[in-house]
Amino acid sequence: MSKNPAKYPVAAPAAAPIGAGAALRGAILAGAVLLGSAAAVPAEAGAPERAREAAARGDLKAAQLEWRNAVRDDPGSAATRISLALASLELGDGEVAERETRAAMERGYDPVRGTALLIRAYLATGRFDELLRDFPAPGSSAGSPPANPAVAAQVLAGRVFALLSIGQAGPAGEASQAALRLAPEAEEVQLAAAAVAMAAGDRAAAEAATDRVLARDPASVEGLLRKGALQFERRDVRPALETFTRAVAAAPGNVVARLRRAEALIQLNETARAKEDLDTVLAVVPNNPPGLYLRAMLLARAQDWAGTDAALQPIGAVLGNFPDGFLLLAFAKRGLGQVAQAEDAARRHLARQPEDPRGARMVAAFEIDANRPEEAVAILSRLAERGAADAEALDLLGRLQIRAGRPREAVAALSRAAELAPGDAGVLGRLAAARLAAGDTAGTAAAAEGALQRDPARPGVREMLAFTALQRGDLQGVEAELGRLDPAAQRSEIGGVLLGTLHLARFELQPAKATFSNVLRDYPASAAARNGLARIARIENRPEEVERLLGEVLRAEPTNSEAIGQLAAAAMPGSPRAVQARAVLTAAQAAAPGAQPLTLALANVMMRSGDAAGAARMLAAAPGQGESGGSITLPLARAEAHAAAGEWAEAEVQSRLALAQDPDSVAARRQLAGLLVRSGDARGAEALIEQGLRTRPADAALQQTLAALVLQARGLDAALAVADRLAAQPGTQPASLALRGDVLSTARQPREAAAAYAAALAQAPSGLLAVRQAAALRSAGDLPGASAALRTWLATNPDDDGAGLLLSQFDIEAGRNTEAAQRLEKVVARHPEDPVSLNNLAWLLGQRGGDAAAQSRALALAERAYFLTPNPDTADTLGWIMARGGQAERAVPLLRQSAMARKGDRPDPGSAYRLAYALRATGGREEALAVLTAAMEGAPAFPDRAEAERLLADLRTRR
Repeated sequence: MSKNPAKYPVAAPAAAPIGAGAALRGAILAGAVLLGSAAAVPAEAGAPERAREAAARGDLKAAQLEWRNAVRDDPGSAATRISLALASLELGDGEVAERETRAAMERGYDPVRGTALLIRAYLATGRFDELLRDFPAPGSSAGSPPANPAVAAQVLAGRVFALLSIGQAGPAGEASQAALRLAPEAEEVQLAAAAVAMAAGDRAAAEAATDRVLARDPASVEGLLRKGALQFERRDVRPALETFTRAVAAAPGNVVARLRRAEALIQLNETARAKEDLDTVLAVVPNNPPGLYLRAMLLARAQDWAGTDAALQPIGAVLGNFPDGFLLLAFAKRGLGQVAQAEDAARRHLARQPEDPRGARMVAAFEIDANRPEEAVAILSRLAERGAADAEALDLLGRLQIRAGRPREAVAALSRAAELAPGDAGVLGRLAAARLAAGDTAGTAAAAEGALQRDPARPGVREMLAFTALQRGDLQGVEAELGRLDPAAQRSEIGGVLLGTLHLARFELQPAKATFSNVLRDYPASAAARNGLARIARIENRPEEVERLLGEVLRAEPTNSEAIGQLAAAAMPGSPRAVQARAVLTAAQAAAPGAQPLTLALANVMMRSGDAAGAARMLAAAPGQGESGGSITLPLARAEAHAAAGEWAEAEVQSRLALAQDPDSVAARRQLAGLLVRSGDARGAEALIEQGLRTRPADAALQQTLAALVLQARGLDAALAVADRLAAQPGTQPASLALRGDVLSTARQPREAAAAYAAALAQAPSGLLAVRQAAALRSAGDLPGASAALRTWLATNPDDDGAGLLLSQFDIEAGRNTEAAQRLEKVVARHPEDPVSLNNLAWLLGQRGGDAAAQSRALALAERAYFLTPNPDTADTLGWIMARGGQAERAVPLLRQSAMARKGDRPDPGSAYRLAYALRATGGREEALAVLTAAMEGAPAFPDRAEAERLLADLRTRR
């Protein structure tokens, strides 16, 4: 049919080079479109007989030669000339086919079949406009019925294919209807109707028309080809193969039939049979583009990249007409090590098919190889946003996000990958790792268990289950999972880190140190072992060692969240080693300016330390996305730094850039609104937030921002009016129901706020409103009323842990420690990984004095809280429980850590008292006296003041 190779589907290369089940949309040069095989020509002796024998064995060149001999022997035979025309057309020689067909018609050949073959010659040579000119619509000039309806129907059918080829579907449909009126039973007319239906996307109608052709002639080659193509398109590959095989049996020399059968065989991985068909075709038509393309696919399956490249070279000029042509070339070039050419081909493919995950994955891989991971993330993220990403692309995106220190984004990508590939244990294992990094212990366990169900020997999964058990405080569970590891896994880096962490969770510092040191000896690059040793060094008050170890971690892994977090906390103003810790952070960031979490952490430290201008300069130099696409994290941070430095114009530019990149960003919208207010454009700020609410009407942050802006610019009544207006709109709820109370709380009217929350709570009960009502009552000084409100709510909503946690705090304030502990026990049972609840419960139990069971439980809870969040509060709790439990030696480092971190302008007397208590117990009376004396001078009242004064007096008298 047409030389334009973009009309028919071609099978995909093998799973190895392109991807399992990939459906390439290439092209197969059409064969019999309007006429059947030469078998209908009457048999003659001599050359004609030899010609038919050659055609039967698929040797079209020999058949054409014999028909030429027959024409030379009998130039007046119309049948011989038409046979030569058919053989020539099968070989793609449209000019000879046209010439011989005209000669046959001059010698009396059937005008109907001759017209059909002549039109077919035009179509085969791509002369669509000439066909429309040379074969006008019958009767169009005089407006009268055609003299020969059968010939007219052939012309109209031919015009249908020509019109469709130049994109004129409407006129093609009209021509098809006219042809059907003239000759509804003609094969060519029904095939034209099928083509029109396909162009309109009506595959059912196309198949019905094709079935009508085959009902009249089961051996119709073109009918079989059309039927097989429809079956292949809907992925009924085995039935399609059977249909194409029938077409080959009917016309062994038909190029299209053999190519289509080869395509189906490739899809079914029957490569040997496919090669036979391709060899037959290419022996006859050596430069047939689809044949060469399919041969390249077969060679790619065998990873014969040189052969693949050689097969593609002759069709380089038309390679772009095959939708996967450049992708196949990219694989070949990459396999040959020709990276630049491979990348160029992959990018050309992606430009043509931006929603093809295979192309996106390959281009992303080139970005990764070039050390441009953020560009790879951007490519894969755009694919995912369009909903076109497959499991492999999402898996790669998730791995990149993990590497970049963005566990939540990694979880989002890998969760979608797991949905698309639910049986892939590797994806589930990586999802478990991402959830673990994001702090989702329950999700980690679920993903890890799923991975083990699919692959019981999956490496690293049991280790993640052990880590989730650690997070839950289930130390026996950790031991159990470690016991299930094979000896090699137990000796691995992660096995050793797990064991060391188990010792650390039990506060067994020496075994923990020995274990982490052994891991570091065997795995010198282990960041986890260094982090473990840094934790121990912090407890033992060796800050220089902590900084050295964490600096080494960041040099190897610049996005390591634990190292960044610990150094950033130590670098904050008021910390005893702030200058040294900041220096380590600065050096790490200078070595890896593209490590965004590290850059953002250092910028925050710099701003908190009064160096906002320096933070802005550093952020401006940090690699990141330009004016479109990519994450808005950097522009937002830049805006914040500029604002902190008083560089208001620059801050506004960066805020607008962030909002342009992500119009749905609430943070960017609020930041820009604040800057507009600062510049005096309060109305503009309100309009900006109102615009955001039109697309996100239920967003609580936007609602609160609008109310706050109005309160600041136009007063309380106007802000309350805004709150009431929003609350009246169903699309803004439930957040808007709390807005009136929020405005009153901001205006420092807590009693009125409590009443507003109570009214909203009566209208739409929710834990949020109950907690806010109680908080407002507490702010008004009504602690009994606040406690009563929460008890009322919890009576019907006993599982609301947020309300239970707040009520426990009220109970502590009121001295109801037993009730507080009971509530916290329930919260901890449901949230064993929450360090605040663990720490508070440990403190309460530790206050019970001689109750051995309570002390043991308190110690276990405090150890878990400190392990999860090693900060001054958890160190203080754990150290105090140890000190009072006779473990003063172990307590001193923790209490020293707490007291030093809380120093600020003056020592915290409570922390100093507890440290002095432990120091005295270890024989350090002089240090205890110095610490406590400095803290008690001019100290305000604090809960342990009386005990502290007695201790101070004792220390002074026993010097």
